[in-house]
Parts: sequence; C-alpha cells; structure tokens
Amino acid sequence: MRYFFVLFFLFSALLAVYSTPVYEEAGMHVFENPSDVKNSFIYFMLIILFTIFILFSIKYRKLLILVIYSVTFVAIYYVLLPFIGIFSLVISLVLVLILALRPNWIIMNISALLLSAGISAIFGISLEPLPVIVLLAILSVYDVISVYKTKHMISLAESIAGIKAPMLFIIPIKGKNAYMGVGDVVMPCILAASIQRYFQAPKLFFIKIPTLTSILGATIGLLVLISLIERKGGAHPGLPFVNLGAVVGFLFGVMI
Repeated sequence: MRYFFVLFFLFSALLAVYSTPVYEEAGMHVFENPSDVKNSFIYFMLIILFTIFILFSIKYRKLLILVIYSVTFVAIYYVLLPFIGIFSLVISLVLVLILALRPNWIIMNISALLLSAGISAIFGISLEPLPVIVLLAILSVYDVISVYKTKHMISLAESIAGIKAPMLFIIPIKGKNAYMGVGDVVMPCILAASIQRYFQAPKLFFIKIPTLTSILGATIGLLVLISLIERKGGAHPGLPFVNLGAVVGFLFGVMI
C-alpha cells in the first residue's frame, strides 16, 4: 500500500510542471532574483521558524489548529487563484471546513496534493536550478539531523497528524496509517518545476527531458526509501533519498 505514495508524488510533480506557465503568467514569483543563492537560505530559515512555531504551539492545541488551517486556507486560495479566479475562495473555504469538521484521508490527500503541486510550481518559477540544488542539499542534511538526532521532526509529524492538517499524505493501512510529508514531495518537485522554467532542453510532449529524468530520479529515491521502511520499520528522513535522486536524474538528463 505504501507504494501508492509514488502515485501521489508523480501526479504532484507532473501537475506542478504542467502548471508552471500559468503561475508564470500570473506573476506569482516569491523572489525577485531567481538566480540568487541567498534565497535558498531565506527559504530554509522560514522552514526553521515555522517548525519552531509548531513545536512550541503543541501545548496550545486550539491556537495551533487556528494557525494551521488559516495558513492552509490562504495557501490553497493562492494555488487555485490563477486557474479559477475568485472561485478559489469558495473551494479553499469548503476544503478547510471539511478538514476542520469532518476530516478524512481522501480530503486530506486532495488538499495535500493541491498544496504540493501549487507550492512546487510557485517556488520552481522563483528559483533557478542552482539555488534549488543548494536548498535541497541543506534540507537533506537538516532532515537527517531532525529525524535521527534531535528527533523533533517525528514530534512535528505526530502533531500535524493529530490535528488532521493537510501537510501529510496518508494511506490507511490495517492497524496503522502510513504517512509521507508534503515536504518530501514539494522539494524535488520544486527542482523539476525550476528545470522546466529555466533550463533550455528538448521536450517530450509538454515536459523537458531533464525535468522528466529529475522526476524519475526522485521516484527511484522514493522507492528506495519505501523499501527501507518496509524492511527496517520506524521513521526515516525522506529528503536525502528523493532530493539526491532528483539531482542525479537532472544531471543524467543534461548529459543525454
């Protein structure tokens, strides 16, 4: 069942890549200079600050829920805005209300997929491949430390799962649910969207060859991660596997 995570990843990646021209036309850039590597460190610091906020807010459950669902509402609104205009307000409100009042794994996965694809495309057009690769390297090291050493990423995931926030993909498995963090999907997809936007290369249908090989490399990394979890169990950092696969896949695509 865990291999359904591969489908979630592939669909998110292809949707993100396909959506990049829409966000580009809408001018939804996060950074003014997409080639500036300092943007990678700004992104990383924002992740750290958000993580600290969640960890310190665990004791204040109602406040945490209010903030998380407010952020979710705004994020889904902006993700859908270039496609359906003002109707994105209605859809984002409906999704958040369902998540808050009648949460289920299907709605959580739909919301997580929308967020993954949209955020990946928006940051992909905001950062050129080099800053993205620097960011992936930093986050891979951080993920290893936060899972194996400080273990605060495990506490973070448990807190997010406890309030039914769409920051995790969920597959119901008999006995215990399986989870995959949205970040494990978003980060390699940002690279794919960035390659699609900034790298000049031949296309296969709508997708550039290095974009495709980057997605395939990340998919192989995800398969290796799932295999490791099934053999050893427990929690393992996902970013080192998917990020490395995405970068290697990109380099392979450049060479061919």
